[in-house]
Amino acid sequence: MIVRYLREAGLFTTGARGVNAPDITALDAARVFIAYMASQSPSKAVKDVLFFGALKPDIRASHTDFTSELGLNPNQPFERLIADILENKIGYTKLSYMGSIRLSESGDAWLECEYISQEFHHREQWMKMCDAIANRDTDEGKQRRLQGKTALDEMEAIQRSSSTKVQRSAEYDIGDLLEIGHELLGWEVE
Repeated sequence: MIVRYLREAGLFTTGARGVNAPDITALDAARVFIAYMASQSPSKAVKDVLFFGALKPDIRASHTDFTSELGLNPNQPFERLIADILENKIGYTKLSYMGSIRLSESGDAWLECEYISQEFHHREQWMKMCDAIANRDTDEGKQRRLQGKTALDEMEAIQRSSSTKVQRSAEYDIGDLLEIGHELLGWEVE
């Protein structure tokens, strides 16, 4: 059912049926994985995949940035990170036997290994909120307040797009995720 909802939303590879059906891609598998971890029901899978898949590494000055140490692209979305793990394209070798992916009921995501914990968040939405707060005393900000809109209204953009929280926190071992990638995508074991 998850795949059906993702396919209907254009988030899963489509094509012919039967023997001519297209192979599953790493991004397809990553989206199913995110939906499986985050969604309480298949009908919420699309919203959860769109939300969690768009998260990017948190590189704000107030947070510790481990992207370079982990070999991550700081502008790469979370769903692409999962796809890279499935394709065995991870740069930090200890992730394969010591790492985990964690999603929380508050809508946060982490990549964890040993002492490293790289958090992911909605960077663009966070910047929109920061801009709204910074513009409170400008003419535009005053105009927005006259219209009954405040910076707190902008907080809605930071809320999960599904308007519900993940009903459970989920954690998954990267070693197991690599095994899934090997089975689904058939990359060679080094």
